[in-house]
Amino acid sequence: MAIIIPSSIPSKASKGEQTLYNIIKERISDNFYVWYEPMIDNRRPDFIILSPNFGLLIIEVKGWYAGQILKASNDSFEIKDNKNDFEITQKQKSPLRQGKDYMDGLLNLLKEFRILINQSGKYQGSLCFPIGVGAVMSNLTHEQASKHNLINVLPIKNVIYRDELLAWKKDKIKEETMIRRFEEMFDIKFTFPPLTPDQISTIKGIIYPEIVIKQEKAELTSNNSTFSISSEDNILKTLDSKQESLAKSIGDGHRIFFGVSGSGKTLLLISRAKYLINQNHNAKILILCFNVCLAAYIKSLLNGDSQNENYQKIEVRNFDNWEKSILDKLPEVKGENRDEYIACRVIDKLSEYSIDQKWDAILIDEAHTFLPIWFRCCVNALKDSENSHLMIVADGNQSLYKRSSFKWVDVGIKAQGRTFSRKFDLNKNYRNTYQILLSALSILNPVSDLIEPLEDEDVTFPLVKPDLALREGHKPKIYISHTLEEQEKFIISTIHSLESLKIAHRDIAILYRQIDKEYKPRLESLINNLYKEGVLTYWVNKNDQSKRYDQNKEGIRIITMLSSLGLEFKAVLLIWLEQFDDCIGKKDSEILARRQIYVGMTRAQQYLSLYIHHESKLASQLLEKLNLSEENTLFAT
Repeated sequence: MAIIIPSSIPSKASKGEQTLYNIIKERISDNFYVWYEPMIDNRRPDFIILSPNFGLLIIEVKGWYAGQILKASNDSFEIKDNKNDFEITQKQKSPLRQGKDYMDGLLNLLKEFRILINQSGKYQGSLCFPIGVGAVMSNLTHEQASKHNLINVLPIKNVIYRDELLAWKKDKIKEETMIRRFEEMFDIKFTFPPLTPDQISTIKGIIYPEIVIKQEKAELTSNNSTFSISSEDNILKTLDSKQESLAKSIGDGHRIFFGVSGSGKTLLLISRAKYLINQNHNAKILILCFNVCLAAYIKSLLNGDSQNENYQKIEVRNFDNWEKSILDKLPEVKGENRDEYIACRVIDKLSEYSIDQKWDAILIDEAHTFLPIWFRCCVNALKDSENSHLMIVADGNQSLYKRSSFKWVDVGIKAQGRTFSRKFDLNKNYRNTYQILLSALSILNPVSDLIEPLEDEDVTFPLVKPDLALREGHKPKIYISHTLEEQEKFIISTIHSLESLKIAHRDIAILYRQIDKEYKPRLESLINNLYKEGVLTYWVNKNDQSKRYDQNKEGIRIITMLSSLGLEFKAVLLIWLEQFDDCIGKKDSEILARRQIYVGMTRAQQYLSLYIHHESKLASQLLEKLNLSEENTLFAT
C-alpha cells in the first residue's frame, strides 16, 4: 500500500480525485510516497507521486464533461458551468499547463539543493531524477476528446481519460502496469541511481516545509552519484511518513497527547505549529514549556528553518518568561505559593486583554512539568477558550517535579474523547536504540512498585508503557571508579573514543544532577582538561545567558538532567550518579530520582555511558538491572 498523505481523502475532494486516490492507495506499494493537495509556492497540485526508482510526477484531476468545454488550447480552456441556476462561462488553465506551472515552482525549490542535481553527463545541471506532469479527465472519454478535437491539447501520452480510469478500477490494475503508464507521462526519461533516504527526505521537506525537523550538512551517503560532497551541501531532515501523516490529522480545539520519551512528541508539536502558521500567516501562535533550554532549542529549530520565514512569527517561551511578558515584571514573592500567586495575577491581566491581544493557538510541550493553574492561564489566553487550538503533549514517565494532582476538567480543558497515545504511535520510541531503551526502562521499572497503577481515565498524566525501540545499536557502558579523578579520566577517554567515531562535539552531552561545593571544582577541572586536549565545551547551565540553548554553538554540551528534558544527542555521558544516593529508600524522592535518570538515559540516540562511584548505593543496582557484559562494565584499576 502506498504511503499516502493524508491517510484518508477529504470529503471535499471531487469524485475523480477520490477514485484516483483509492486506486493509488490500493495498488501501489509502500516504496511510493503520494501527497494529495500539498501546498507548493502558495498553490495546490492535486497529486504528487514520488519514489526512489521512479522520480516525481505531478497529476491534475479535472471533472469537466465534454459538453462543458467550449474552447481549448494548450494554455487555457473555456468551461461552461451552472451556478445558482445561472449559466456562466469561466476561463481556466489547461490541466497540463496548470501542472507545468506547479512543476516550474517546484523545480526552483528543488534546484536549491545540490544533492538533487546531476553534476556531470548529458543532464548536467538538471535534476538527478525524472520529473513530469500528467492529467486525469475523470468525466471525459478518449472517444469524446477525439470527437471534440481535444487530443492535441490533451495528448493520450499525458492524459488518463475516463474510460481508462474506470478500467483501472474495474480490472484492478496491477502496480507494474500503472507505474509504466505513469512513466509514459515523463517528457524526459532516463536511468538514474535510486534516490537515497536523504534525497527523499529533502524532497519531502520541500513539498511540505512544516515536516522539516532541521537542515543538516550532507554526507557521503546522501547521494548515490559519483560526485564529491562539499561543505556547502545541505539536506533536510523530516518527520517520517507515519509522523507526517499523523501531524496532518490532528483536529481543532483542545487536543492532548501522551507519549513516551523519544516518540516524537516535540516534533509533532512543532509540525502542528508550522501547519497552523502556513494556514494563516497572521495567526498568533504560542509554544510554551517549563524548561528554559527546551524553549531556546525549539526557537532555534524554527528560526533556523530556511524554508519559511513565517516560522519566525511563532512565539516560543518558557512559562516563567511568558508570565513576565504579560505582567511586564514578575512580583517579588517568596514561599510555596509564589507560582500560584503569580499565575492568578496573569489570569487577572489576561481578562483585560482584547480578542486581538490573545492567541489563536497555544501548544504546550512537556506538560507534565506544569502546575495545574498554569493550564488555566493558557485557556484564558486563547481567543476562544473552548474552541481555539490548544495542543498539550506529555509523558507521565518524565514527571520530574512534585506537582499536585488535578483533573483536566478542573482547569477548563476538554479532555474527554480528545486524548491520544497509541493512535498516534506515541508509545513507540524513535530516538533510542533497543539496547538504550531497555537499560533505561530497567532503571524506571522499580518505580512501578512504588506507585499505584494508573489506568483510570481520570488520571491526568498516565504512564504510557513504551514499546520496544525501532533500532538496534550498542549496549550502554558503565564505569565504576573509586575517586572523582578516576571518573574524570574515564570521561575524557570516552570523549576521545567518540571523536574517533567521527561524532561531532555538539552531538555529545555530559549530563549531571547538580553542582555543589564538592562538584563545581571537579566540573571546572574536567572543562579545563578537555580544553587542553583541544575539546571545546558548552556549559549550558553555567548562567542565565548560557541557558538560552543554541543548537549551533560548538562544543560538548554540559547540562543538568532536568534541563536536558526534550533534547537529544547522538552520545550521552551520565556522570556522578552517586549524587542520587540521598534519594534511595525514600518513596517520593526515589520515584523522581529514577525518572530523572531515565530522562538522562533516553536523551541518547546511539551511545550511552554511565559513571558512578563504587561505594554508591546505586552502583550494585545498576550492575544488576543493566545486566551488562564484562566488556561493557569497566572498573578503575
